Amino acid sequence: MSTKEVREKELFDSGVLDDEFFIEIVSKKLNITRDDFKIRLVLINPATGENENFVSIVYRAKINIEILASKERKFVDVIIKVMLTNTLEQEEFSLFSREILLYEVLIPSFENIWKERTNKNVKFGPQCLKVTTKPYEIIVLDDLKAEGYEMMNRKIGLDVHQTKLVLSKLAEFHAASAICYLKDGEISKQLDRTHGIDEFLTDDDPYNEAFARTLEEFKKVVREIEGLEKESKIIDLWKPEVMIKSFLISAEPMKCGFKCLNHGDNWVNNLMFKIDENCETISTKLIDFQLSYWGSPIGDLFYFLFTSVEDDVKVDGFDELIEHYHSELSDFLKELSFDGHIPTLSELQSELTDKKEYGLSMMLEVMCIVKYNSNEKFTIDMIMDPNKLNQAIFDRIFRNKSYIKCIKTLLPFLYKRGFLGNPTGN
Repeated sequence: MSTKEVREKELFDSGVLDDEFFIEIVSKKLNITRDDFKIRLVLINPATGENENFVSIVYRAKINIEILASKERKFVDVIIKVMLTNTLEQEEFSLFSREILLYEVLIPSFENIWKERTNKNVKFGPQCLKVTTKPYEIIVLDDLKAEGYEMMNRKIGLDVHQTKLVLSKLAEFHAASAICYLKDGEISKQLDRTHGIDEFLTDDDPYNEAFARTLEEFKKVVREIEGLEKESKIIDLWKPEVMIKSFLISAEPMKCGFKCLNHGDNWVNNLMFKIDENCETISTKLIDFQLSYWGSPIGDLFYFLFTSVEDDVKVDGFDELIEHYHSELSDFLKELSFDGHIPTLSELQSELTDKKEYGLSMMLEVMCIVKYNSNEKFTIDMIMDPNKLNQAIFDRIFRNKSYIKCIKTLLPFLYKRGFLGNPTGN
């Protein structure tokens, strides 16, 4: 059985998800006491399909209650997120406690900044309704789907309009966080990506071996693709240790000094969109804040654009999208009366080149997950544990049609822009 299957069986066998578990959730959501209602039925179903969530188990629960005074029936819809605590990434980076910090402290603080300074009701994600740490690490959140939000198809990616909505939301988030950082600093060491990272980046860490093998397989795949000969020559020079250490690059502030909180994992499956009756996408919200950290906004920009946008859109419209983000960030910082330096467009563009290795690492390590197009089970363990890697896995993640099509479009663009560079450490 996989880690996920074992965890799921343990959870339901334990009886943790009983009526008492849900009473607190209903009370908080509806602002009523436990004596005001009775739980009639709770329906629990998987919230995501196979191979759509890699470090947690996510369920959708519909809680059917009866208001005792009026006999009225109501439904409360929530998301139950159970952490897979024995994955390498989970253990190393305390994903659960970081996400709790975001949902319970920082996101409400950022939303209050918008309210207090502009009187705008800006919302970044779902409300956190319950947290447990024992016997399982569980977060319960509002179900955005019940509010009309839905997830887009990761295999296709986002169109121009949807991409600009996300960039605007990230700019709102980054702007409020920059205000918070000037006032309160980093808040917690958990949000410092460089804290304790030296142990993780040691030569004998199993993740490093897994990354090196993944990089070599990527190089092999690029060599096989006709028309990518000049790109392949540069990629063959990439060194795994430099690519891995690029993890720290995004944690550095911009050269101009600007620093904000990155969502850290803003790919398409961590975004929800509301679509109106005319099939127009009208708003977006962020979910899953497990990897948030202080640093340059380039981290979120590279991560999002390289992994979650339609192939042609991110290539043909790259400059327009960067300009859109910069315009929004600048306007929002001014609206919030930011006292620090507001990055110029040229400063932001320079950051893209200076920190290109991080973008390349995201293209290599995250984009292959996003483009995964097999019915075979896939878990985060498979690419983080060298003992689980084999040729069949590499073929599924790197040699599927979606991934090949993507890199055939993206690599020539990166080569032309100088983003492929020469990340050899020299």
